[in-house]
Amino acid sequence: MNKTKVVFLKNRLGQKGGLEKYTERLLSAFVNKGCETFLLCSKSSGLHNFHQVFFPPGPFPQYVRMEKFDRRVQKWLKKNTPQVVFGMDRNSYQTHLRLGNGIHKAYLDIRNKYEGKVKKWSFSWNPLHKKILQLEKIALENPLLQKVFTNSHMVKNQALQYYAIDPKKIEVIHNGVEWEEKKDLFLQWQEKKEGLVKEKAFPKNTHHFLFVGSGFKRKGLVPLLKGLSFFKKEDFFLHVIGKDKNISVFKKLAKKLGIEKRVLFLGELKDPFPYYQLADTLVIPSFYDPFANVTVEALAMGLRVISSFSNGGSEILTEDTGDVLSNLLDTGEMKSLLEKAMNHPKTFTQAEKIRNSVKHLDFAKQLEKITSLTLGL
Repeated sequence: MNKTKVVFLKNRLGQKGGLEKYTERLLSAFVNKGCETFLLCSKSSGLHNFHQVFFPPGPFPQYVRMEKFDRRVQKWLKKNTPQVVFGMDRNSYQTHLRLGNGIHKAYLDIRNKYEGKVKKWSFSWNPLHKKILQLEKIALENPLLQKVFTNSHMVKNQALQYYAIDPKKIEVIHNGVEWEEKKDLFLQWQEKKEGLVKEKAFPKNTHHFLFVGSGFKRKGLVPLLKGLSFFKKEDFFLHVIGKDKNISVFKKLAKKLGIEKRVLFLGELKDPFPYYQLADTLVIPSFYDPFANVTVEALAMGLRVISSFSNGGSEILTEDTGDVLSNLLDTGEMKSLLEKAMNHPKTFTQAEKIRNSVKHLDFAKQLEKITSLTLGL
């Protein structure tokens, strides 16, 4: 019996964001299903349990690289005719597509509400935006597309709003999390927190907020800093994990707001989980996130979460596990939710309830849904 040939399309896999993590997990899941699995990419993933086909990146700028990668991918597919072509990025053709990046047209429309005039103007002529929108439309409206996986109902609704696609093709499967794998880290959080508090000389009974994500502006660090500025006399620390090319701008803002001693910029960390163990509350007030992976990671570590309506991950929050901002420009609403969080420090009993709220999102279960729907099992 011939193996099902499954080909994944992912231009760049060298980064370690949520989309890259999901690509690696899905590749392994299809290998474990006995499929002959390929990855078409422009850079080695470092993984070796599947075939890899490299198309070295074309010349800068990025939109030219995207176009060249897509052309080379389509040429390869015509020669090799796999049964399943699984897209993880934006390419003109695939049989199955996971919209981990969301809908770019929706993202630009949301940015239009918050950006200045010059930036808004650039959206209409920037060749990278034009190329992404072109590929997005071709891919989603391609009659050969069989199935679209979105990680939130928000993204599903945006796909239906902006493009002519049959809603029956779309399956919503929320992001998975290493629920079982992180069990010991969760059970050790009290001990680890005490050790980190002692090591860093943090005052006891301090509320620790956590912000995780790269691209601080899109992830909502500015409204968070403004909200925290109301609590200059309160005992709190904000731990910021991630990178941003304009990090100095955010440090200056923290200083201007008078909270620079309470905001710790930690950069990218290979292992951020000691800070999940330390933290009481994760705050991820994104201006646009199809599903911020840190949302479910924090819940699995027992943290209460404050997020925004424009983070698809907010769909898994309940009154017992977090709060959702309805208006990111309303500093009063942010202040209110931060104050509520400070009145509810993490306890083991409450943390365990929060963790159990995402037990059904264990990676193994979510990956099984995608592989089964793709392979018709």
